[in-house]
Amino acid sequence: MKQFDENFKQRLRTAVEDIEKNSLIEIVTIVRPRSESYRDVPLWWGVFFMFVTFTVMMFVPFVFGDYTFYAAVLFSFFGGLIGAWLFIPMQRPLISKQRMEKNVEIMARAIFQKAGIRKTNAKIGTLIFVSVFEQKVCILPDDGAKMAVPQEDWDSLNLNLNSIFKAKNPADALIGQLKICKSIFSSYIPPIENDINELPDDLEVDL
Repeated sequence: MKQFDENFKQRLRTAVEDIEKNSLIEIVTIVRPRSESYRDVPLWWGVFFMFVTFTVMMFVPFVFGDYTFYAAVLFSFFGGLIGAWLFIPMQRPLISKQRMEKNVEIMARAIFQKAGIRKTNAKIGTLIFVSVFEQKVCILPDDGAKMAVPQEDWDSLNLNLNSIFKAKNPADALIGQLKICKSIFSSYIPPIENDINELPDDLEVDL
């Protein structure tokens, strides 16, 4: 999340404002560290470290005292658990892609409802939800926006936005992709005179 700092937030607001100046669409972009805690994953790492320690101490040609054996196995469990909890890259390999995608979609839909993105007059509110741990972007357009833009363009936007985590700096890549989105939205959902901004561009949602 270091790249998604205050400077990024300012650039994000500018990019969203630029889109909405050239289109009727209402864009809300929310970045969160993760969509689920995955508390079970550090536990599995603890079990793995405990099993390895137990196996090694059982079969090495040395004799360990009961207390040493017990303490080593117990310490390895908590060491693996705490290590996996603090060192985030250890967690992702034990979580399936399907599970992460499902959790991101659930979180995105919850934010969409809680934030009232469905309440715009023309039903053109659109949520772009970025979940950093899962390295996943979920786009949720309201009915009006979904019908105005062809499905192949939504698919292209989804593919391009999800490619930001392949970049060296995902925050910069996200800003770049939003600038590309502007031409698509302005083509299919052109602006009107006296357009009112119905949704805050820097919306914060507590769940």
